[in-house]
Amino acid sequence: MPFDLPAYLTRIGLETCSADLDGLRSVQAAQISAIPFENVLPFLGQVPELGADSLWRKLVVERCGGYCFELNSLLGEALEALGFSARQVLARVRQGAAEGGARSHLAFVVTLDGAEWLVDAGFGGQAPAEPVRVSQEPQPIRDQSYRIRFEAASGEHVLERLTADRWFPLYGFDRVDVRRADIEGANFLCAASPKMPFARSLKFYRLTEEGFFSFLDGRARLVGDGEAREWQIRDAEELTRFLRRDLGLGYDDAVLRDLAGRLEDLAATPTGTA
Repeated sequence: MPFDLPAYLTRIGLETCSADLDGLRSVQAAQISAIPFENVLPFLGQVPELGADSLWRKLVVERCGGYCFELNSLLGEALEALGFSARQVLARVRQGAAEGGARSHLAFVVTLDGAEWLVDAGFGGQAPAEPVRVSQEPQPIRDQSYRIRFEAASGEHVLERLTADRWFPLYGFDRVDVRRADIEGANFLCAASPKMPFARSLKFYRLTEEGFFSFLDGRARLVGDGEAREWQIRDAEELTRFLRRDLGLGYDDAVLRDLAGRLEDLAATPTGTA
């Protein structure tokens, strides 16, 4: 079915969105806030479907979330519908390492008035809430600072976040042409490979006006509005309440029971054997 821009904007809490820098910033932040990062399907042994109809049903109609290939595929359709000039890029995740592994992350480079902006609604907690200009100049975004450094040795532009002691590399992307088959292959790798984290660890992240909610394998966290709180989610009832009330996710009871059971199994498995 054709992309329904008004329904998408309603889903992410926007009435309108202009095809300029302000609009680009608002659409990225709004999608991260409304459609959480999560890896429920890979954690339950499933490879997410990336067809436009499947994504629309899951992310918009059923009000679930997803990981980068799902979230940014939906965002890409929105960027096109809004009139932005966007190019897909595949990135190698670094998370502090000197170099990345396989191309396992999808994002966009949008060109506006001769400048390039990295646009990404699917990386999770450490990523910027708004687009980052492709420039080595530090850029404050909310309470963080980011830059994009070109690395001649790898031929990659590297997204970095400033920490207390250094610039921390998140991922590096190049300008190799991205095809549908590349995205499908990377999606399968991320969902099914035991070397990737998504099948063996459950993660959630949702941006809020004041901060964020996050979750990792039973440990929930809320940061914002002068508050920083962590707590352990111990059973299916607590998990259901957190996912539906705090994250706004629409998974049905059967999926939530499966998640709770898988988390229990994970907690009972000795470290290093999962």
